[in-house]
Amino acid sequence: MKNKIYLLLVFIAILLTFNSCVEKTTVATQKIKTENKVISTLDKGFYKARFSPNSSKIIITSLNDKGLSLYDFKEDAIGQLNSKPGAGINPLFTHDGKIVVFQSHEFKNRRRVTSIYLQNLNTLEIKPVITDKRNIKLLDVDEKNIYFLDGNNVYAYNFDSGNTTENPKNVTLAYTDNDLNLVVYKNGKKKTLNPQGEGNYIWVSVSPDRKQLLYNKAGKGTFIADLTGKTVADLGRLHAPKWSKDGKFIVGMNDYDDGQKYTKSDILMIDTKTKKKTNLTETSDVIALYPDIDASNKKVIYQNEEGRIYLMNLKKDIKK
Repeated sequence: MKNKIYLLLVFIAILLTFNSCVEKTTVATQKIKTENKVISTLDKGFYKARFSPNSSKIIITSLNDKGLSLYDFKEDAIGQLNSKPGAGINPLFTHDGKIVVFQSHEFKNRRRVTSIYLQNLNTLEIKPVITDKRNIKLLDVDEKNIYFLDGNNVYAYNFDSGNTTENPKNVTLAYTDNDLNLVVYKNGKKKTLNPQGEGNYIWVSVSPDRKQLLYNKAGKGTFIADLTGKTVADLGRLHAPKWSKDGKFIVGMNDYDDGQKYTKSDILMIDTKTKKKTNLTETSDVIALYPDIDASNKKVIYQNEEGRIYLMNLKKDIKK
């Protein structure tokens, strides 16, 4: 009898240990108070909006990711930056907000090639970083460098010198390779992790403090893991997830479709400390897609399926 009781206690202890290792998100008891408005200048045909570092502007693209435009909140004005194909896939602001870095795709001699450019937002001058390569991918930008993948190798392009360095040190990056494996690159070394097993990993990013990974495993959901691949949190069904600038929150969309068009989608916000999840568009009929959160954590920008841009003001924090 004593042996049975002992085994039962050991089993319970194991379960408690497992549950403490992987946190699951819970629905917050107190919703964030939100105010939504349509940006009338951006009423149709604008997609995948991203805030500038100081939140005074947003960058947007077209339905097929061709070209970039810049909207200024203060002036309520929009201007086209470029019309390069693929520019809207993963454009990145530099930390001072003066430059946008983007990649572009085109076909030359029946081969698809990619180039990476930087564009000055004051002069609109476009400068090539690397051009007409077969397997390159823009990864990240910091105060000094643009990081990109060329084949299997990571490179850093320095803004000041214009020089490119292979396998740069003192940087942590995360990305998917050509087979959609999750890869972490740290201090000149890379490692394939695949924390949820083999399969397709998408929407991969590193936290602002460079200590955690955010990613979606197709068919499994979105997760946070440490840099060794140990799962920290299971965020459930969440697409196109993004860190807030300070890493305190994650926003993403919970979208559904019928194979041809979206049928429903809400914007979700998750507190990365408490893992509480709040549906920001629960009372709205809008099919809300591709959110981004500003540096103050008080504004969220998103679109509907027709490319109408909405600005959401967050009025209250989640009650713990």
